[in-house]
This record gives sequence, C-alpha cells and structure tokens, in this order.
Amino acid sequence: MSRKNRTRQLWLQIKFDAPGASRREVLKTLLSSVHRGDYIYPKRWRVALGWSNKENGELRWGEFTTEMKNSRNSSPGFDMTVIQYLENM
Repeated sequence: MSRKNRTRQLWLQIKFDAPGASRREVLKTLLSSVHRGDYIYPKRWRVALGWSNKENGELRWGEFTTEMKNSRNSSPGFDMTVIQYLENM
C-alpha cells in the first residue's frame, strides 16, 4: 500500500523583536536553527510565526520554536517552506 504525498500551499509570516541584533543576524540565526532542527534562538529575542493553509485565511500565531516543533510532526515540508520564506525575507 503506497502512501499518498500531499502538497499544500502555506502562507507564512514571521515577526521578531531582537534587541541588539540586525535583521540579517536574526534571519541567519533562525535559518541555522531550522537546519539544525532545534529551532533555538537567543532567549532575549521574541519570535512569532504565523501560518495558514488558505491564502485569505486568518493566520494562526504562536512562538516560533513551539510552532516549528508542532508542525514538523504533521508536515515534513513545513521546515522547507520556512527556510524558503526566511531566505526570501
């Protein structure tokens, strides 16, 4: 029995408050955290991830690390989508 691969568009938004860090540093740090799979960033930063499966749907917001860990269990492509988003920010 073969497993059906599902693909769906995700709409993302990431907001952050990172005292003393440049935008470039934040993006690089978040990208590294996704590549490592731990989703950890400095404790003094606040990072929120909003996502939706519908183009005009209301975004579901949560803390970056929590949302990434929860999403990796339900969708293996979520990490790749976040990586693409961060690379294009």
